[in-house]
Amino acid sequence: MFTEQINIMSWSISFIGAPEKIVTALQENSEKLSGQSKIEYDSALSSLVGLVKENFGGANQLLKINASGHGFANSVEQLTRQCTVSIEVFYSTLL
Repeated sequence: MFTEQINIMSWSISFIGAPEKIVTALQENSEKLSGQSKIEYDSALSSLVGLVKENFGGANQLLKINASGHGFANSVEQLTRQCTVSIEVFYSTLL
């Protein structure tokens, strides 16, 4: 009897800082992942970076980004995925 292997993985991030530093942190986070989590994260990465870059202006601008994803894959194909993203903008001084 053949049983198909199902991979279930998830990832999540939460960063607060200047937009350009968040972009760097998002890219560096990819290097820490492996397997199905890396596949899912890397698929969303360019969109996450793009959304962060759409928030710019002002020396005291800080962002808070929370994002997570979850998916299923078998040995042949990606079956399902979901991704949730929240970005908040603050004009403040980080102490």
